[in-house]
Amino acid sequence: MKETDFTTYYDRTMDDSFISKVLNDYPWLINFVKNTPELDFQTGHDPKQGRSWFSVYRGTGRVLTFASRRNSYKIDAADAYKKIAPTVFFERPTENSFVEYLSNIKKAPNLKRYYESDQRKKEGFYQNLIGRRYTFNTKAEDEFIIIDKEMVVGFKDEVTKTVWNKDIISNIEALIRNLRRDYKGRLPKDISSKYGEFDFLAMTWDGDIIIMELKQEDPQKTSLSPIQVRFYDEQFHKLLKENKDISDNIMKMVQQKVDMGIINVPEGRSLPQKLSGKIETCVIVGEEKSLSPTICDRFRVVRKLFLPNMKAYTCESDGTLVKSNKLA
Repeated sequence: MKETDFTTYYDRTMDDSFISKVLNDYPWLINFVKNTPELDFQTGHDPKQGRSWFSVYRGTGRVLTFASRRNSYKIDAADAYKKIAPTVFFERPTENSFVEYLSNIKKAPNLKRYYESDQRKKEGFYQNLIGRRYTFNTKAEDEFIIIDKEMVVGFKDEVTKTVWNKDIISNIEALIRNLRRDYKGRLPKDISSKYGEFDFLAMTWDGDIIIMELKQEDPQKTSLSPIQVRFYDEQFHKLLKENKDISDNIMKMVQQKVDMGIINVPEGRSLPQKLSGKIETCVIVGEEKSLSPTICDRFRVVRKLFLPNMKAYTCESDGTLVKSNKLA
């Protein structure tokens, strides 16, 4: 992609030759991750840089990445993980060395915050649980599949990003002022009007997009989550309106993941030919039992102002989403 060809982009389909080489070299990898409940996949591509990657995560920790290079790839991970990997693991990972690596990760106190600490499940735990449930463990009765994680809009440059987001941020700031004026309870001193990536991008069998934001162990952020999701909702509506390639790019990405076996299309279901243009939104709370009445009341006030139709879910032990009782 030439720099003059785009203003915004969202094209996460990996380079075919890159991912074919990775899977030919490591044919065991996909089944290994599928059979290890604490692991999940994340894929990506940056057309601006001409770079693809295929990663394995444990919670929010990036434990293994294959990153494309000219006619080859580099094996990497987040720095904290590289320090505890078995010798030469990043030269040639094997199933046995991966098992040893995971054992080391579980013993490392500084890495527990990315998944589970002292029996307390972190946001990363639920990212894995829900991500796995609605990708390769999808069931026929499910209304959607998760098609991407940590989704973010790409821009030609920072100036373009600032200009493109200006009206969206202005809309959010106006609503925040209304919230401060009308809400009778206490609010944080600082409430952001702009955000980065969102947790899950999902798609229904009819081609509707669902923007999903996950919260865990941060009640204040949960109560204000409709503000964050409103930002993403406005971004994606604008992206669909202005970028004619988005639907094709998303469908190609989904088909690639289906072909790889990391998204399951259950018997009786089929992928849509294109996006419908409709967008739904939701927030997911991993565990809602700790949410106080004050937090829940604030959430409902904020939702009514920012995204009245946004749904709220929590999840069962297998990652299945169910309607939240506290945030209803």
